[in-house]
Amino acid sequence: MSHTQTNRLRAMLDIAQDEMVMRDRIAGILEQGPRTIPEIAEALGYPSREVTVWLFGMRRYGMAEEVGRADVDGYFQYELTKTHLSDLS
Repeated sequence: MSHTQTNRLRAMLDIAQDEMVMRDRIAGILEQGPRTIPEIAEALGYPSREVTVWLFGMRRYGMAEEVGRADVDGYFQYELTKTHLSDLS
């Protein structure tokens, strides 16, 4: 494995380690209504690629889902699932 690949892997591991903290922050944003990945990234002040990792983790665990169709740029909006919303209340 090259040095560049090792750094890239470490970066992904660092991103994944932040998932538990960031999913609560993302949930707070999605409580306000559906958002695209770039919109969530802007609200958090993090790159879209990191938000993608965290949001897809939320999808995997049934906390968030995509809604509607993709916009003209190809981005779907995501919202909290009904089950997750009731857990927050």
